Amino acid sequence: MGSFFRKWWRLLVAVAFLVAAVQLLVRPSAALERTGPARGVGAAVFRPFYIAVDFLRQGGSGIWNRYIALVGASRENERLRKEVAALQEKIHETRDAVLENRRLKDLLRYSETLERRTVGARVVGHDVSPWFQAIFLGSGSEAGVEPGMSVVTPHGAVGRIHKAYPGLSEVLLVTDGRFAADVMVERSRVRAVAEGIGGNFCRLKYVSPVHDVAVGDRIVFSGFDGTMPKGVLLGTVVSVDRPKESLFQKVKVQCAVNFLDVEEVLVILTRPTIPFRAGRD
Repeated sequence: MGSFFRKWWRLLVAVAFLVAAVQLLVRPSAALERTGPARGVGAAVFRPFYIAVDFLRQGGSGIWNRYIALVGASRENERLRKEVAALQEKIHETRDAVLENRRLKDLLRYSETLERRTVGARVVGHDVSPWFQAIFLGSGSEAGVEPGMSVVTPHGAVGRIHKAYPGLSEVLLVTDGRFAADVMVERSRVRAVAEGIGGNFCRLKYVSPVHDVAVGDRIVFSGFDGTMPKGVLLGTVVSVDRPKESLFQKVKVQCAVNFLDVEEVLVILTRPTIPFRAGRD
């Protein structure tokens, strides 16, 4: 302990004098009240110390206040982020409702042009099998849906009812290999048989090389076989091949409807004019 005081006694004495001076100047005794000049000299001597202490005090207070403000701002930002997320979700819901309302209005207007009894149905699923092309509707036999009935949208044909159950029905898409229907070229009135080949395509069978079919021609249903109302759009010709060794042209048609995007359809509640025989699975 003695060695500590011997080493640091000068610093301890200076600190003691400094503390005593500060105390005397801050809380002076009655005797010092009468020594105005001495007190003024002391104030002048210790003024830099006062300024430094006050600066540190104000700086610490400012840092603390800024910290409290940052904490409050962080909480406010988190609250605002949650409000923004909730508003964005509401905007998405409103946008979906607007788009659905627009699609339903288009279906209603289109149903009025068909001059047949129809029922709207919502797509509730897709066949995941790589061999078959089908979708499922949330309406079935309870709504009057029967096998063989046509399924359409304002953009074109979708397919026909393959099977109907209470609350559910299966639609065989026009791109399925089991689908075939009588069609014709809208421009030249050339008739053919459309058959599904998968993907989003069909092919036209029995088109003679002398028949006028060109890329870009619109293919519509003739209505002669009763599988689809006359004039309903199937799609557009995307390729025509005229091989010399074949008796018929090879015509490929891209369907007008993107079946992956279909959400609502119309089922035409009219039995086919030609008896329909449901295919086997």
